[in-house]
Amino acid sequence: MLKKCFVSFIILILFTGFQVIRAQATAQAAGETNQQEVIAKGVGAIIGGDEAKAEDDAKANALRNAVEQVIGTMVQSDVLVQNYQTIEDNIYSHTSGYVQSYDVIGKSKRGENILEVTIRAVVKKGDLKNNLEAIGVLMSRKGKPRVMVLVDEKNMSAHYYSWAVDMNTTETEIMNVMMEKGFRFVDKNIAMQKIKKDMVLAAIGGDPMAAASIGTQTGAEVLIIGKAASKAASGGPAVLRQAGMVSCQATLNLRAVRADDGSIIATTSQQAASAHIDRLTGGTMALKRAAEAAAQELSAKIIDRWQKDIYSSTTINLRLLDVTSFSDLIKFKNMLPVMVRGVQKVYQRDYSNNTALFDLDVKSNATKVAEEMATKDFSPLKIEIVNVTQNTIVAKMVKTY
Repeated sequence: MLKKCFVSFIILILFTGFQVIRAQATAQAAGETNQQEVIAKGVGAIIGGDEAKAEDDAKANALRNAVEQVIGTMVQSDVLVQNYQTIEDNIYSHTSGYVQSYDVIGKSKRGENILEVTIRAVVKKGDLKNNLEAIGVLMSRKGKPRVMVLVDEKNMSAHYYSWAVDMNTTETEIMNVMMEKGFRFVDKNIAMQKIKKDMVLAAIGGDPMAAASIGTQTGAEVLIIGKAASKAASGGPAVLRQAGMVSCQATLNLRAVRADDGSIIATTSQQAASAHIDRLTGGTMALKRAAEAAAQELSAKIIDRWQKDIYSSTTINLRLLDVTSFSDLIKFKNMLPVMVRGVQKVYQRDYSNNTALFDLDVKSNATKVAEEMATKDFSPLKIEIVNVTQNTIVAKMVKTY
């Protein structure tokens, strides 16, 4: 009997070990199918002899090609139909992967004006989430955007926010969480010396012009703005009241916006509770918990948006000045996606007082589009660049005859 039990025990151990090994092999196989190493090439134009800039452009092109090589491009078509006739067919493409890491393994010239770069990249499927190495690659390609947090915080019905104080509870906690993920922040203590209080309150209230002005003055490309409040909760568990403690509730409503054009990147609303014998301390603890949850959600949404911008397409704003006629405007609009690489779609938003406003869907960025616009031949028109930010271009039209 004892021998039989021993044999059964050994069989059980062997079976369990087999199951563990099988589970590990399955997990490893799943991990391997979730990523792939590829060789990809990219090209960049050498403009004005600037080979360094051409190499950066070529690497960006190669990285995008690496992702599309592994993941493929998913295409969605929006067809506008009227009276059974197709008016317009807009094609949108996006990918669902990202570069975990990469190395440049080759570089060569094609003639005098094209630089080709070859990379070896590890591409993974899905969203970045908490992959810090890949987030670092993404932020580098995005130009390492700087973030600034501006939150109007009221703790227990008293407005404790002071312009002489570096941070408040909500701002500090948001920065702590997001810095761990690699986000870079503007030094608010220095920035506040340049910004008027009324402008900050206007931005918090949703004024895009105020947000753009703050971004210009501080160098921040992304603003996290909103309001946070904590108060004593009515009622609450009797056991807390008997212990002399107060139940506190915090509420946060935040949004992340692109500073240069006021476009909303992400939003979050959070609530949290805490109990303490001191109302102010309890309110602070509740705010901290809500801010941590808000920072986690905002981080994920911002990274997801940047992933789409880099590996699929993004929208930039073009303001064109000195447009002498509507016919010239139409000529430029029709030539833009043909002449400028990466421009996929042109949306005309406004035309008045010799000024036109466009949204451009691009597989590129504002700087590259501006460089192409300045160097391409739009005869009989010429485009002169006035100002470029991360997401906007201001240019003027000049007649060449």
